[in-house]
Amino acid sequence: MSSKGSSAVGIIVAILIIGAVATIGYYQVEVAPNQLVTTTTTTTAPSVNCQTSPSSCVNVTIVSGASSPYSGYSQASTTLYGYSPLTVTLVIGVNNTVVFTNQDVAFHTATSASTDPAQFDSTCLDGTGATCPPGQGQGVSTYQFTFTVPGTYLYHCDYHPWMQGKIIVLA
Repeated sequence: MSSKGSSAVGIIVAILIIGAVATIGYYQVEVAPNQLVTTTTTTTAPSVNCQTSPSSCVNVTIVSGASSPYSGYSQASTTLYGYSPLTVTLVIGVNNTVVFTNQDVAFHTATSASTDPAQFDSTCLDGTGATCPPGQGQGVSTYQFTFTVPGTYLYHCDYHPWMQGKIIVLA
């Protein structure tokens, strides 16, 4: 390559380097300070130990016999059945954790409706006489959920559609 060609390449490289440095400097001085920074944080409800703080928790039992439909059940029924108590009222910051316990012989779930203010799903809870099918549960008979969003929650059992309960969460 001739010395003229080599000089031309050197000049082009120098111009590119100067241009890159100038662009970075311009961005840092003029553009970056005017950028709006958005930070997203995800918070989860603090874990509540219902053994040491029982007043913070409400117990809901899946009652013995809940796996059998009640007399008069139809698919359009909105009757609360299978959980005890059928309706609970919670206050955020006071007693907003629910512990669901399956005391029936069959396996069950406590699953929120898709229209509830926040979603929860126990997955399969073992019964006293029936273990959840493989891959459908955690191998436990209790499930705990802390409510942080006020509203009315209508929940059900995925396996037994006649089972329905209601949780009212107050701010």
